[in-house]
Amino acid sequence: MAGELIWDIRFIISRGGRDLQQEPTRHVRRLVFKDHAFLIYNTENVKHEITFSFLEAGLPQNEAVVYLVSENKLDLENREIQRYGISADYFRNGAFVTMSADEWYLKKGKARAETIINNWLAFVKQKQKAGFKGVRAAAEMEVFLNYANGKELLRYEAALGRHLSPNICGLCLYNTDKLDEKQLAELTKCHGHLVSKDIAWKII
Repeated sequence: MAGELIWDIRFIISRGGRDLQQEPTRHVRRLVFKDHAFLIYNTENVKHEITFSFLEAGLPQNEAVVYLVSENKLDLENREIQRYGISADYFRNGAFVTMSADEWYLKKGKARAETIINNWLAFVKQKQKAGFKGVRAAAEMEVFLNYANGKELLRYEAALGRHLSPNICGLCLYNTDKLDEKQLAELTKCHGHLVSKDIAWKII
């Protein structure tokens, strides 16, 4: 199914034009503020390799790095980050934080697109006040789908649009097992970049 979805995406993008296809980890490392990308994956190894490359790239640039994951996986994901080799110093000085996606999107955000976006803007201001240039965030989005909030998820992604605020760079993480074709097509319209296991595109 994952392969079929990726081919569907290639067709959607080809109708609107695209730049040269790129290797995924290189592509995500080059993302900058205002870029809004999404990753579709079907294994945790793929998710980790691409996501951690994306997050790591922001640390030497004095960007605050945020990783939102399902609450029941926080400890596991923190161990995976350490195994990847990101220095614990970044956690101690507040440059790298992991947070519960359940808390951020469902509790603090109350699953409302406008509230979540306002929370992001407030978080960026907080990090800038602490001396960071802005925020580079990667977030698991399946919490919406786990709680049957697919409609609000699409409202949220559409409200963000293909370009984010000037001091935010975002990578949304989607497990292909959780998506159907219609959702995937809608998500493609809401992002400026699409990344999969083998290749990445900039959506024009």
